[in-house]
Amino acid sequence: MLTFTRPDGAPVKIDAVHVLRARRTISGEDQPGGTRIDWAETQIVRESIETVGPAIKAAHPSFTFITTHDGSKVWFDAKKVQGPLEPPPSQIAHGYLSSMKLMGYRQYARQTMQELAAIIDAAGGKPLPV
Repeated sequence: MLTFTRPDGAPVKIDAVHVLRARRTISGEDQPGGTRIDWAETQIVRESIETVGPAIKAAHPSFTFITTHDGSKVWFDAKKVQGPLEPPPSQIAHGYLSSMKLMGYRQYARQTMQELAAIIDAAGGKPLPV
């Protein structure tokens, strides 16, 4: 179990092998500059994604990351995604070159389709044919 800090300062334990996704918090979430961790329940923690992602990866071998159009990392369990998928033209216009289905939603990446397939494969997932 990993221990991080909730926005109120209390510790929260996360079982790394059950984490599906981790990303930086966005506007409207409790902790600016913190991280959102999606697992059995969503947790917002004070620690940055640069700290959280590698900590989870150390205990969860299929945890890896892609980057968004602004360069921020979205970490995910490669065994729980479907992709790579072509992004729609509206997302290509924003700099996204591929996407994947994660937690029932499309997650867009600036990696090419081939790069995303290689990322998924290297982390033990099963990429879709490109």
